[in-house]
Amino acid sequence: MKGKGMPFVLFDTEYTSWKGCLENGRADWQKKEIVQIAALKIDGRLQVVGEFNVYVKPQINPVLSDYFIDLTGITNEKLAAEGVGFSDAYARFKVFAGDYVCYSHAWGASADSLADGDVMNENLQYNRLADNQPPVYRNIAPWFKQRYAEEGIDIKSQCSGDVARLLGCEKAVENMGLGVHNAFYDVYSVLSGLRLLGFLL
Repeated sequence: MKGKGMPFVLFDTEYTSWKGCLENGRADWQKKEIVQIAALKIDGRLQVVGEFNVYVKPQINPVLSDYFIDLTGITNEKLAAEGVGFSDAYARFKVFAGDYVCYSHAWGASADSLADGDVMNENLQYNRLADNQPPVYRNIAPWFKQRYAEEGIDIKSQCSGDVARLLGCEKAVENMGLGVHNAFYDVYSVLSGLRLLGFLL
């Protein structure tokens, strides 16, 4: 990659889900409670200079669905052993992110979406927390769409964890011992795509 950009944070979340939510929408009780926050602090040459990964205990629906467990590999036992409350996780994330712009990926979101930043803000509401100075959130998916169009790459849809596979750079993430829909895997998947396509902030 030529040139040097500004440092930034790349982050991803996993949140409670149930079979049929994607196809049929969520019932009122099926909140998007965050279960994992993972992030990378990236320097101007797309090198990782910091890692963040925390598991979060949901409060409204504290027992994870079988669908979510199968999708992410995150279990109720793991949360019991390693999980923290959302307020703690959010405070840690803010310290990690500092003043950096925080990018996440939401392919099918509206133009004004903050991607996983919207989910973070929803969880503040669930937990009756206020933040007058939240991180600056942005959606990285439109950048991918633009680069795909410029390079003639025919990809119609992707989730964050799919990026490495779709672009043929799985080797960058295959030794992590994790899979798609684990947020820590997913941020590295997105980073592999940014490196391949030459992201500069």
